[in-house]
Parts: sequence; structure tokens; C-alpha cells
Amino acid sequence: MSVGAPRTVLHVVGAMDRAGAQRRTVELMRRLDPDEFRLVFCALAGEPGACDDEIHALGGEVYHCRPGPSFPLTFIRLLRRLRPSVVHSSVPTSSGAVLGLARVAGVSRRVAHFHTGQDWRRTGPAGERLARVVDRGLIDVGATDLVAVCETAMRGLWRSEWRVDPRCRVIYDGLAVEPLGVAIAARRRALETAPAGVVAPITLVHIGRPGMNANRARAVDVLAALQARGVDGRLQIIGCQETGDTARLLALAARRGVRDRVALLGERDDIPRLLVAASLLLVTSHHESLPSAVLEACAVATPVLSCDLAGVGEISRLLPGITMLPLSAAEEIWADTARALTSLPPSLDDRRAALRHFVRSPFTIENWQRELTAVWSERVSAAPPAR
Repeated sequence: MSVGAPRTVLHVVGAMDRAGAQRRTVELMRRLDPDEFRLVFCALAGEPGACDDEIHALGGEVYHCRPGPSFPLTFIRLLRRLRPSVVHSSVPTSSGAVLGLARVAGVSRRVAHFHTGQDWRRTGPAGERLARVVDRGLIDVGATDLVAVCETAMRGLWRSEWRVDPRCRVIYDGLAVEPLGVAIAARRRALETAPAGVVAPITLVHIGRPGMNANRARAVDVLAALQARGVDGRLQIIGCQETGDTARLLALAARRGVRDRVALLGERDDIPRLLVAASLLLVTSHHESLPSAVLEACAVATPVLSCDLAGVGEISRLLPGITMLPLSAAEEIWADTARALTSLPPSLDDRRAALRHFVRSPFTIENWQRELTAVWSERVSAAPPAR
């Protein structure tokens, strides 16, 4: 690499879809000085992702590789062609192999990034847990840096004694502040033009992907319990739709008598606007690390009712507006809590004050960018600590 050339950072991901981490990385591409850093991507899904076109428009590249017998040779060839200064891997189960190959190829800085809060030592089939143990062993050998989105993720995916490992650091995910401010301003205009004397229904928002983890069905149950208490409520479910999951959700809503009160909005790019207009964000997941939706809701003063996830607890230590309940609590308790939290909607002044508080928190994209690029720029430690 010639003197003064930008540092090439190869991000290795599962797929460049519209999940929170990928969207943030694309936003980072817009903010980075191209004379300082050049971001390229390797997607192990082996097929195009939803963000590929946007990355290309920003001057980036996406390479598609699929794990298998030929992957080591293919990836080594890619590394030799790109000659990256940094390999940054966010793949849940393959980062060890990726970083090991990067070490063999002579890449000086090799970063493992942990995003999920699920404890890999206690979940999944025995064969899957063994594969994770092997992967963590390879990370230990291959990584120069270990980054996690929160302390919960670092403990669950690395070690409980992570603080004694100098390679480890927690870098909270960050949000761009501008869309949040725009959403609050748009809400002010909407309130000014709303008919006087009209009482809007309580709007619950649930954000998550299909599948067991996001537990969308629980949100439908909470809505039904609210209706049983005479509360005029609506539920907006945001996230990609899959045919089977959608059919099950709609069937459940029909059985509970709330089919006409449930709207499946699919993937959306206007989450801040929807949250500002909502009465409450519901988080019913079995596992989360640092949910972006919770950060966004707190930043615009929309109350959050969440199950007692450790990552959400970390957010609550720094941002107000979060109430947590055990997921095992009866839906009636969830409904009563939701009704109490929505009894006094936040004012525009409340929302502006929440955004000012958020700007001073560690959850802004400016803070995330500063800390992440510091990892890419620092000199590599002499050696990992002995185990």
C-alpha cells in the first residue's frame, strides 16, 4: 500500500441485508473520509443482498463467497488481491476461520465483532455448540481485537472475565441523530393539522424479524388483552414478512378478535417517524443484544415496554423511558403496564429533551464512528494474552 493511501477495511458479514448492523455500516460509508478509509465487503451468504446497490453507489464493493471446501483458497486469493489493512468479521459462527485465514495472509489487524446477546455456551444443539467452541478457539488465536455491541454480548459470546483481556472493548452501536430530529419536527406539523377533539387510539409498535426469537405473537396477545380492558388499541408489526409466519400471525389475531387492529408494515426505512407517532414500543424477544429500535424510541421519548433483556437493561442505565417485565408475566400484566405507560403521551418538549439527552449519550453514530475507526487505526498489540 502506498504512503498516504486509504486503509482498506474488509468487512466480512453473512449478507448485506437491511438489519441494523448492516444499515449502520452503510451509513458509516457516507461519513468516512475516503482518503482515510476504504470499506469493502465479503458476504458469506453467497448471493446479493438488499444493500449491495447502495454500497456500489457509494463507491464500495461487495464480494460474494460461500463457506465450503473451496472457501479457504477463495478467501486467501481475495485477501491477496485487496491487500486490506483490516479484516473486520461480524459472522456469528465463522469469524474464527475468517480471522485465521486473514492471519495466514498477513493482514495486520483482525477484528471480531460480536452483535448478538445470546450465550453460545448454553443454547442450540450439541453439535452447534461444539462448532461455536471451535470458532471461539480460532478467534482467540486469530483476532487482534475483540469488539462487542454491549457488555452482555461480550460476556455471552466471549468470556465473563473479558475485562482482563486487553484486546476486548465494548463499542455501543450508534444512531444518526438527524433523522430523529426530522421525525420530531414532522410530528409537530402533524399535530398542528390534526382535527381538534379527536382521541387517537393507542398504537403499539413491534419491530423484529419473523421467527421464534422476535416473538411477534406475544405482541398480538398484549393487544388482545388491551382490547379486553376496553382500550382502543392498534398494533403495527414492522419487519420483513415470510408467508408462513404472516399466516400464523394473522390467524392468531383473528382468533383473539383483533385481526382488524393489526397492520403488517413489512420492512421500513422511516422507523423514527413511525416511533414518534406511536404510543409505545413493545419488545418481546427471547434474545437481543442492543436493540436499535429501543435506542430510537428512547431518543424520541416514545415509551418502551420490554422483556427483561440484559442488553435493554444496559440501555436503561443511560437512557430513560424503559420499563421491563419478565416475558413469563401474564399478558394481562403486560396490558395493564402498557395502558399505564400510554396514559400521558409525551409532549413535543419531552421529545426534544429526550433527543438532547440522547445526543450526550454514547449511542450516537459519531461516537460509534470515532471508537470503531480508532480500532482500525491503532497499532496492533504485541500478542494475545496467554490462556
